[in-house]
Amino acid sequence: MPSVVKVSPVDRTTSEEMKWLSTSGLTIVVVGASGDLAKKKTYPSLLALYDDNLLPKDTVIYGYARSNMSDEDLRARLRPYLEETKHSNAVVEDFLQLCRYQAGKSYGDQDAFGELAILAQKDEEGHSHGTSNRLFYFAIPPNVFADTGIAIKNTCMQDPAVGWTRLIVEKPFGRDLESFEVLNKTLAENFTEDHIYRIDHYLGKEMVQNLTVLRFSNTWFERVWNANDIQCVILTFKEPFGTEGRGGYFDQYGIIRDILQNHLLQVLTLLTMETPSILEGPGAGKAIRDAKVAVLNAIPPIELDDCILGQYEGYADDPTIENKDTNCPTFALIKLKINTPRWHGVPIFLKAGKALDEKKAEMRIQFKDAPAASFLFAGQDCPRNELVMRLQPNEAVYLKTNVKSPGFAARPIQSELEVNYDTRFFSHQSESNPDAYTRLIFDVLRGRHAAFVRDDELRRAWEIFTPLLKRIENENVRPITYTQGGRGPDEADEYVSNYYKRNEDYVFYEEGVSRKTEGETAPPTVEVQKMTAVPEEERCDIGLWGLAVMGQNFALNMASHGFSVCVGNRSSPKVATTVERAKKEGNLPITGSKDAADFVAHLSKPRKIVILVQAGKPVDDTISNLAAYMEPGDLIIDGGNEWFPNSIKRAKYLEPKGIHFMGMGISGGEEGARNGPSLMPGGPQAAYTMVEDIFTKCAAQVEGIGACVGYLGPVGSGNYVKMVHNGIEYGDMQLIAEVYDVLKNILGMNNAEMADLFEEWNKTELASYLIEITYKVLRKKDDQGKEGEVVDYVLDKTGMKGTGRWTIQEAAERSVAAPTMAAALDARMLSGRKEERVEAEKVLMAPQQAVAGDKQTIIDNLRTALNASKVCSYGEGQTLVSTAEKVLFGKQIDDTTKQQVIGDLRAALYASKVCSYAQGLSLIEAASTEFKWDVDLSECARLWMGGCIIRADLLTNIKSAFKENPSLPNLLVNKFFAEQLNQRSTAWRRIVALCVTSGIACPSLCSSLTYFDTYRRGRLPANLTQAQRDFFGGHTYERTDMEGRFHTAWTDAHMDIGDANQRVEGEKLQTA
Repeated sequence: MPSVVKVSPVDRTTSEEMKWLSTSGLTIVVVGASGDLAKKKTYPSLLALYDDNLLPKDTVIYGYARSNMSDEDLRARLRPYLEETKHSNAVVEDFLQLCRYQAGKSYGDQDAFGELAILAQKDEEGHSHGTSNRLFYFAIPPNVFADTGIAIKNTCMQDPAVGWTRLIVEKPFGRDLESFEVLNKTLAENFTEDHIYRIDHYLGKEMVQNLTVLRFSNTWFERVWNANDIQCVILTFKEPFGTEGRGGYFDQYGIIRDILQNHLLQVLTLLTMETPSILEGPGAGKAIRDAKVAVLNAIPPIELDDCILGQYEGYADDPTIENKDTNCPTFALIKLKINTPRWHGVPIFLKAGKALDEKKAEMRIQFKDAPAASFLFAGQDCPRNELVMRLQPNEAVYLKTNVKSPGFAARPIQSELEVNYDTRFFSHQSESNPDAYTRLIFDVLRGRHAAFVRDDELRRAWEIFTPLLKRIENENVRPITYTQGGRGPDEADEYVSNYYKRNEDYVFYEEGVSRKTEGETAPPTVEVQKMTAVPEEERCDIGLWGLAVMGQNFALNMASHGFSVCVGNRSSPKVATTVERAKKEGNLPITGSKDAADFVAHLSKPRKIVILVQAGKPVDDTISNLAAYMEPGDLIIDGGNEWFPNSIKRAKYLEPKGIHFMGMGISGGEEGARNGPSLMPGGPQAAYTMVEDIFTKCAAQVEGIGACVGYLGPVGSGNYVKMVHNGIEYGDMQLIAEVYDVLKNILGMNNAEMADLFEEWNKTELASYLIEITYKVLRKKDDQGKEGEVVDYVLDKTGMKGTGRWTIQEAAERSVAAPTMAAALDARMLSGRKEERVEAEKVLMAPQQAVAGDKQTIIDNLRTALNASKVCSYGEGQTLVSTAEKVLFGKQIDDTTKQQVIGDLRAALYASKVCSYAQGLSLIEAASTEFKWDVDLSECARLWMGGCIIRADLLTNIKSAFKENPSLPNLLVNKFFAEQLNQRSTAWRRIVALCVTSGIACPSLCSSLTYFDTYRRGRLPANLTQAQRDFFGGHTYERTDMEGRFHTAWTDAHMDIGDANQRVEGEKLQTA
């Protein structure tokens, strides 16, 4: 027959602890024997102990309740519950013969308990041993604890000379601090703490009991278990069902009392306590509980501002709930802190809810970002490590760990080191892990207190939660309504996201669910779901899902042109904000929706939906969510910056459902989205026809040209064109920054002079949006109270979100040269090496400033060079390189300068070769660090000195440089090579200048010189670029004179962007 795990007397149990099993009898009294707890938990746990021979031979189990029934009646009530267990029918019947029944008029009926005492004593007289123990299990409401305890004290206590008396008391232990003190006073007056075992079944769960072993038996664990390494802690409890007829009881307590104040808080104390003096043996119970109390004493009372409270839709419809206007929370997210050196500053979240999307209880510890990861992995995202300990279902512990991506790529992706208890220990056995109640009852029989709650623990727990509970009830704090079957209130996820960084590409590998790789996501198959019918006259022309500022503005744009728009968002407050904006901006025809079903129901058929959410998994989740309510012939348009293969895969996913899909680039920033952007759609032509009229009216309009929108081609083409557009943008911005650099640092022009010049150029062939905002940026006075203009305080580190990198990757993949855009990308990456550049500035020489008389000539040349360079940039983007040749100009070299040129070429070639080696060795060092190869760069140089294609005499000095200083950050700052490059820099510049003025391409020489000049600069013009990004996109910036992220209202038209720190999600700022 199947059985539960056999617990050996020598397995974490001393022979002294187990002596009672063979030397004494046992009387168990289950008070409340007719209730659900007793039938579903208490008796099945006692059956498990019986089947494992862990109850004494002389054991009798009495049930006590107010119902009038016989022993056989009780057995008949218990039998169906026991037969559902893994135990054989024969074992169940044998166990039931131990079960008897005693009725009482009340739970405090001393006459009835007196009769029970007589029966117990009679049984004990027939035991084969002189020792007999008594265990009372309180499976009753807390309001009768006191009466029951007094009755037992007066009638049923075992004579200490004969055996022990122990009481198991079930939660809740009161409703607040005052009721706990009343309850505890009665118990304390009649029993000692040695008698009382306050049971919290979470303390009996395998993974909770595993905490002390994980923490204190593994050398690595405690070394990272502190505020230096841990980013945040989240303890979660989720149930997929509501109160289900128990609302009357639940409404008196709520989710905070039911789960957070006891279960999750108890788990938290074990998770965060300091090392007890002993974990096993005599005194362990006191030592562990002392350590838990120390944690509780360091937790201040919860503030309402640190809570998100929710109540699921339909909660008050439970017929057992009398108050239909109840504010009882069925969901709560609480942030607390532990004021100890170990945990100071670590945000800790307790989260619990009913009627959610799954059944789950877990402990999740997220560690901090790996040091310098963004630098080491060249801007690739490096997910944070997480330790997850799952309590239910399927107890498991896994560490989310970064590993190399499969195949040729070498980016970090997240996998896990995992132990599932069922599969690891029980998959090949008929045995199973004992449940929490079985463990805890067995602990009581052994006299172990460690997994039970002491009175001072409860008192402090109520001190932490009672002020919050009183305020919720006294001030009638209203919870946020949330839809059943979801994650709870959207506000909870948004609140946690300020501290916890979710890896959207990660999926726990279990039961056939595969991990996602970059850009390759496969939403689950969905069936069309039912929706509430909406009258045709209330339906909208088009829908927009995703209401960040871009989404809001584009919805308002479409509505401004007479199209009715239904808007939706994962967070309902943004829906309300958009609807309110529509009213203020002229009662525009915008309708809000409460969820995905309501959103889709409000759209006219065939439905047309634009989604503007974060790229990657959020797009897949949104498509899956919306497609569940859509029909063949409907259309989804992704308007975000997305890697074009993802759009192709999403179209293939939706094709079997008959739903059209388009990927569309939108350019123009937040202002353009509201007033007229450039739109670049790609997808089925029939699908474009469905939205052509809407997009034609909403796109930017150019006189003589028309609307800046048109059908580009199949799925992916729109994303590709937008990608190249962004690459051109990178190049154009870098060109302007370089011109700014020459004007400022060679000609010595101030911001006002440069602004005037850029404004003048904007009336010529250089006229453009970026030139226009440049002179506006240069004129903006500092908005933080400092002298001068904002641009001079903007930190010269330019951020990026990946589209420029995609462009250069694609250029290489397609064998298309794109040096201007590639140089712009390199410049942004070098701008991130701020600290290195500051140090390099001390040893690498700078060019001399031009004299005042040369200014006008240089300005004229800059204008011509900028125009020619911009043509090259656009030519690369459109593969129209031939256009550039028409504007390039040249000069013949005079014979008298020939020898000078030869000498200069010699110097320039040497200097460029040094830069080439410097870049290559830096790349090796980065890979060595990533893969922990520990490559010796000096040894590399030595191996290259003979026999290979790149052998050269200068390798002797390269070898010496890294031999003397293995930690040399770059070859250029070695004393010898710094001197060599400084001596040759003038000649090097003459060669590059000669090539440029003669119209001769010198990409390697020029790129090497640019690398040298950028690396040796402690401050770059990246401050202007970052200021521009803040101007048109609200990307924020850092300052040179104070900490934090800042945003400037550059013009009166700029709006407040809210929390500046949230605006840099996805930014890639390289740091040394």
